[in-house]
Amino acid sequence: MSLIRQVILVAVTAIFVSILPSHFKTSYPVPEIFGTVAPGFEDVREVFRENFELGWDKNEGGSAFAVYYKGEKVVDIWAGFADQEAKMLWKENTMSVLYSTTKGLCALCIAILADRELIDFKKPVSDYWPEFAQNGKEKVTVEMLMEHEAGLPILSQPMTFDLVQDHDALDKVLAETKPLWEPGTAHGYHTISIGFYVDALVRRVDSEGRTVGKFFSDEVAKPFGIDAFIGTPREEMLRVGRLVYVQPSTFDIIHGLLTSSVYRSMFYGYIMGGAKLFVGTVSNCGQVCEIERRMDPEVNQIVIPSICGVATARGIAKLFGILANGGKLGNKTLLSQRIIMDYVNDKRERTGDLVLFGLPVKWKYGMDIIPQPGNAGNLFGSSGAGGQIGYSDVDNKIGYGFVTRYSAVLGIQFYDSRIARLQESVLRVVTKVEK
Repeated sequence: MSLIRQVILVAVTAIFVSILPSHFKTSYPVPEIFGTVAPGFEDVREVFRENFELGWDKNEGGSAFAVYYKGEKVVDIWAGFADQEAKMLWKENTMSVLYSTTKGLCALCIAILADRELIDFKKPVSDYWPEFAQNGKEKVTVEMLMEHEAGLPILSQPMTFDLVQDHDALDKVLAETKPLWEPGTAHGYHTISIGFYVDALVRRVDSEGRTVGKFFSDEVAKPFGIDAFIGTPREEMLRVGRLVYVQPSTFDIIHGLLTSSVYRSMFYGYIMGGAKLFVGTVSNCGQVCEIERRMDPEVNQIVIPSICGVATARGIAKLFGILANGGKLGNKTLLSQRIIMDYVNDKRERTGDLVLFGLPVKWKYGMDIIPQPGNAGNLFGSSGAGGQIGYSDVDNKIGYGFVTRYSAVLGIQFYDSRIARLQESVLRVVTKVEK
């Protein structure tokens, strides 16, 4: 890096770190808060309200937050509009597009198949899909693929709606795509492509040849009462909140850089030229990444397994709450403790992602892993663009679900100020309860 570039980097950082204190936020209109909280969890509802008052969430938007604790629903709240133009308030059954939180649902489907010994994470993908073994992918294992190490974030052809709806044509493209790096040596977020690879695997491993969306519906959503879909059935379309795209204010950007090492890492990675693969990935996904079309009912029915999920916050919290509470609901097993503890006990270090501007991350079997301080177990789950989350905290037996139509550009995992504040409030309550 040249001296001039180093000086510019230091100067820009100094400017961001020296101005506008975090209390600069002014008061915003607060919508009515609906829903329920269990006794003792009232502070969570107050923090949810404050998120609107402080402007972290938006009155013209709409969001919902739910928590399951030890298998019981303890928080189920929502506020704002599902569609402001139509003056349609967010309701108890309103769903939101999950974006990449959908990847957690897909990862769960593969984990269930592994639990049933129908697929082995350590075996080559080609054991289940022989055509995959070409152009340097012969040794790519299921684990490498699920953990974004296969080098396949960019397909050999741009994605179109026609292509992704033709399984034969799409599978041929997936199989012939050549890795961009030696598989297993690094990870780079397979932003869109991973969902198609998961779907192709599920169709080959499942005895009924179901798609990942159908498998999730039959094996997870229906038997466990989870209000979530991979792909939106036409009859459910009216329940999906209309997305709002909001550019971050100067304050939002500065606050992110001041308070989050993640935002600083991504900012530095971007200005240091780490955007090449990210830009290539976005360019490659073509029509599929025309996000503004997600509210077209015809488009929203097209299954893009990485990003097309829809759910209520309650549904996502219940799903990850089951996983956090032993993997069972009544006498039904969603996932065995064996795989759940693989998520919880993975102690590998986070390393820089080739697609995400060098951001330190890690995955286990497709789930996003968030290490916790000390000897605490990892949180695991998945986050989506704009602030969608679904995570399990096994140590505390907590399942989190947050969905929003206010697609905040800085909405990432628990680094999203809305979600971070809500998580802190939940943990405060749980700590008191446990004492």
